[in-house]
Amino acid sequence: MKLSVLIPFVSYLLIMLFIGMYSMKRIKTYDDFIIGGRSIGAWVSSFALITSYASGYTYTAAPGMAYTGGWSTMWWATGDAPGNSLSFGLLGRRLRKFSELLGAITLPEYYEKRFKSPGLRLLTSIIIIATVSLHLTAQWQASGILLSVTFGTDYLVGMLIGGIVVLAYTIMGGYLATVYTDFMQGVVMFIGTHILFWSAISKIGGFNELNNQLALINPGLVTPWGPDGSYFGLIAAASPVILIIMGSFGMPHVTVRHLSLKEPDTARKAMLITAIFVALFSFAYYMVGAAGLILLGPGLDNPETSGVLLWFEVLSPVGAGILVSAAVASIMSTADGFLMLLVSTIAHDILNRFLLPNTPQEKRIQIARVITAIIAILSLIVAINPPAGVFTIVMTVFGGMALAFGIPNIFSVYWKASTKTGAIACVLLSLTVYVWLTAAGVELFGMSPFMNGLIVAILAFVIGSLITQKPGPEMEELFHIGTSYGPLPESFVKASNISDKLKAEAIRAEKLINNINTLDEPIPTI
Repeated sequence: MKLSVLIPFVSYLLIMLFIGMYSMKRIKTYDDFIIGGRSIGAWVSSFALITSYASGYTYTAAPGMAYTGGWSTMWWATGDAPGNSLSFGLLGRRLRKFSELLGAITLPEYYEKRFKSPGLRLLTSIIIIATVSLHLTAQWQASGILLSVTFGTDYLVGMLIGGIVVLAYTIMGGYLATVYTDFMQGVVMFIGTHILFWSAISKIGGFNELNNQLALINPGLVTPWGPDGSYFGLIAAASPVILIIMGSFGMPHVTVRHLSLKEPDTARKAMLITAIFVALFSFAYYMVGAAGLILLGPGLDNPETSGVLLWFEVLSPVGAGILVSAAVASIMSTADGFLMLLVSTIAHDILNRFLLPNTPQEKRIQIARVITAIIAILSLIVAINPPAGVFTIVMTVFGGMALAFGIPNIFSVYWKASTKTGAIACVLLSLTVYVWLTAAGVELFGMSPFMNGLIVAILAFVIGSLITQKPGPEMEELFHIGTSYGPLPESFVKASNISDKLKAEAIRAEKLINNINTLDEPIPTI
């Protein structure tokens, strides 16, 4: 049986390495390595976002939640489809356009140029390194759990297998390798998860029988508030939904998918694709755990293994091998996104911006690849003895990212009066409140630490922006083009590789051209 499981799994890993080698041939510039040269279409962008968002949480923590919480887990799934699709629809198009107008290829660089604050770029870079490094350890942890249960290997061996493969193709192909492998991984994850879910439901005897047997174990498993009543009340039920939606706007390894879109309006097509596939996907990967509770029985030592153990309960060895590939795909797709995010943050936003300016592009790519290897090794070492379970790590980091980046992302493209004071206050105050309340286990006013942090984040951003000097007329010009539909104006594209001053002149020229019939002054020459 082990060989039947191993063959499709090894075949899958070899395909991932092949994609990495193919992508390496397409890298011509530094921008290609960091954001794929802004050349990624709707389908690849959509699946890259879905798989990067899903992570090892999909096959460990999510089924583990349903194993213990039953149908109440759907509060978490409810935020997935609107969060991911609206991330493209509300944020993607504008962020893609604003970032190119400002000449930014990373999120911290975008913040610096949008708010005219090198300090904000440094602050957000440090937060990305801290949060993403911790989140990355959860992916290696999930890899160790999945492969040790599947093949009976040591936990450390399982971590190393996942880590080495991801490291190899990320170093070779950079961002292009991550999005192309993410597309392949997304297809495997979607098909594999549905094969498992519907096979399990069929073996149980349908949804009615699932509910009947869950109710026999604990009547609370078939209620929306859960067996322990933890989701009882509007605030308790809404908190996970809001957390998931805001996290989709704020996770930087997901946001970078917007920056790499081929065209700003590609986001609209990607939004539709994402909404459909996430709605069909998230329900299945959560409720696999509830099916596991029936077929495996209660009392598992680690509920986060329920989804993996279910493979061998309802599938053939070959089918289980496909599911191993799907599960490892979810880990790899998030891990490679994290690695690329850390690489771009350290190499581009810290080294090249503050420590090693004017470094040639070829040297930048070399530095980025070395940093990728170092970060992967360090995160694997931490994952040997992780600080908490997969769910705890992922949700804690998820909330921090939502607060630190979600609110600034939204306000920066919808409110032109946003200022650096508001952004810095939002990041520092919301994270301070969130980390303090989380560490202390305190729920002020009956709300989770995230909900308290969200209120602080919004208030801090708005008040901080209102009490400081408003942005100048150049922001009016930026919003004039950045919020409009259609491709960037030709006058800007021609000037996109020159100085910021000339770039601003190109924006102004486009505005003047659009109003040429009412102008008395001559059009400036670019």
